[in-house]
Amino acid sequence: MDIRIGITRTTIFAVLYSLVLGLPFAIAGFLKKELLSLLGNAWWIAPLSLMALLAIIGPFLYIYIERLAEESLLKEQRRYHDTLKHAASGMTRIRNLKRLLELITHIVTKTVKISYAAIYLYDSDKNEYILQVNRNKEKRTILRLSADNPLILRFSNDRSPILLREIKHKHEQVNKEELVKIIETMDQLCASVIIPSYLGDRLSAVFILGDKVSGQDYTQDDLSVFEVLASQAALAIENARFYEEAKEMQEQIVQAEKMSTIGTMADGLSHQINNRFYALSLIAGDTIDSIKNTDTTNCSEDIKTMLKSINYALERIQANVIQGGEVVRGLLKYSRKDDASFAPIELDSVIENTIAMVQYKIRLSEVDIIRDIPSDAPKIKGNSTQLQEVFFNFIDNAYDAIMERKSTFNEKGFRGKIGISAKPAQIPGYLEIVVEDNGIGVKETDIKKIFTPFFSTKLVSHKGTGLGLYVIKRIITESHNGKITFESKYKSGTRFVVWLPTK
Repeated sequence: MDIRIGITRTTIFAVLYSLVLGLPFAIAGFLKKELLSLLGNAWWIAPLSLMALLAIIGPFLYIYIERLAEESLLKEQRRYHDTLKHAASGMTRIRNLKRLLELITHIVTKTVKISYAAIYLYDSDKNEYILQVNRNKEKRTILRLSADNPLILRFSNDRSPILLREIKHKHEQVNKEELVKIIETMDQLCASVIIPSYLGDRLSAVFILGDKVSGQDYTQDDLSVFEVLASQAALAIENARFYEEAKEMQEQIVQAEKMSTIGTMADGLSHQINNRFYALSLIAGDTIDSIKNTDTTNCSEDIKTMLKSINYALERIQANVIQGGEVVRGLLKYSRKDDASFAPIELDSVIENTIAMVQYKIRLSEVDIIRDIPSDAPKIKGNSTQLQEVFFNFIDNAYDAIMERKSTFNEKGFRGKIGISAKPAQIPGYLEIVVEDNGIGVKETDIKKIFTPFFSTKLVSHKGTGLGLYVIKRIITESHNGKITFESKYKSGTRFVVWLPTK
């Protein structure tokens, strides 16, 4: 209960019943002579009757005055309750998830006048509740809550809101480690109250509310309104997510026609490409034979060195021609799994061959490629050609992101880094591979589109087709029964985590 209501009720009761009891006695004391002259020995009937009358109307008068006082005191509170209820009923019409979440936090902070508000949404892939929006961003808070956090687990037993002052009061009475952790988490979240948002039996979101600017406590009426708001918000969030997924699916269906055209052209294109590869291989082979059959005894050292360099370059051309043919054949077989082409592969060997290929497209001297692959890392069961294509795209994209950051921000002392590391995954039978860079990263608005075909974040359109990451995902998830996740922060870098089977 609001302390102001309690004090007001007590004051009204005290004043009113002081009048009910005091007025008859006052009349009896001050007007006794007048009453005696009028009523004689029955003078006491007048104050007694007045007392009975006041006793009858007193409770009704008390209720009436109390209601008027509460309406005056709670006028502001009931105003924002009505505003929140109206907002809750209209949320389901908003289809943009980001706009919906920002609108909820804006309405709550401005209407209720609280110092801080935030919303965390559940991410099923990471099994975490991740911060989506927050008002008053100057406050330092945590970005994610694991599903096994004591605060989250508490909602599995009790769906009611969590009030910091109540938790602290319980902690004073019963010293439990669980309560200590909840208090610590709420302090980190800048939370005075936490409202769970359920969709059926699933906790889909968590609403964080800070202190009221007025310094007043949250009332039970406040919590009831917030629970209604959270319930409506859960449905609105689900609707917005469904709409965005449907919109994305529609875009992919539209793009599927382009992919279908490419598939139809694949046979003819592969024939033309292989003819060029064959011609290059013949030219390179003939030139290598010519160099080998040339007598260089009387040539200068410079000429001999140059011929060796040419010979090496031609051998690399031949190797890449063979590799290119493998890539073309792999793309033709792409829609079907070919277990015969899968074999145990050493990841270090795949990376080594990839770097040998990628050095002809990017300047390796401009970046540091840091490899941390244990010598005893288990072999991957996969297709070597397809996996080289995957890591080629990873390194190529990372290099472009690093160069974009370098040219955009001109940071003093900045040096591009591409890290490739591996370790046995927590999932039995899988190797966990991390590829990360310190490039320009991806803007938050583009993160969900990153694996969409024909979508590219590169500034110059001719640098990318928007198919690289789409192909990577399909190679990993469909061809190799693996998994890939993606994290990025604009101006900081990008991180891919890949799980590939070892059996």
